[in-house]
Amino acid sequence: MVWTIIIVSVFVLFVFIAIMKINIDLKYRHYQDDDLLEIKVSIWKMRVYTFSAPVIKVDDDTASVVVEEEQEIAGMESKKKIPITPELIIEDLRWLRDFLKHVVGLHKIIRRFLRKMNVNELTWHTDIGVGNAAHTAQLTGVIWTLKGSIIGLIGNHMRMRLMPKLTINPHFQAVVSHTYLSCMFSFRMGHAIVAGLMLLKHWRRRPEMTRPSSSVEKNM
Repeated sequence: MVWTIIIVSVFVLFVFIAIMKINIDLKYRHYQDDDLLEIKVSIWKMRVYTFSAPVIKVDDDTASVVVEEEQEIAGMESKKKIPITPELIIEDLRWLRDFLKHVVGLHKIIRRFLRKMNVNELTWHTDIGVGNAAHTAQLTGVIWTLKGSIIGLIGNHMRMRLMPKLTINPHFQAVVSHTYLSCMFSFRMGHAIVAGLMLLKHWRRRPEMTRPSSSVEKNM
């Protein structure tokens, strides 16, 4: 009887965890030289993780992008500066390339997981102007093409619940650079667990791969 209760309890707990919905709210705002990136993760309506990068600036001396980020995990806050140099980007791209080669069928695992992900809201507003009417018109067309391609890519791999809200406001006689992007998407914990198990299964088919030592942590 005791073992039956334990097995039933574990099964109920597993089902409860599997159906838990994880919501991710991503917001990015660019206003001239002011940038703000925010990511909030919640399980149902309980927030469990917050990431904020209120300062993104270029260091002229080192030719790097300095990101001042703030994180909050389960009520514990931390702040740090991360310099992103061209060398670091190249090194991470090489690591990503090796990672993609290392996991057999990774693209299939990712596609299956993305098909389970819901895009609940997507808003993307842009104000652009370069001070020249002809150049602004050309740039507006390029941005529309870029946005359409990105939305098409998202729609082909994820389930979009609502039509995205896209706007581009050209300013033909002024220099303007404003962008606001808001995206809310969600997925079930069970789908993430299955993707993780599939990743682990295929990971073991090849020799162990270690990330280069000169990563972001080295610059912290």
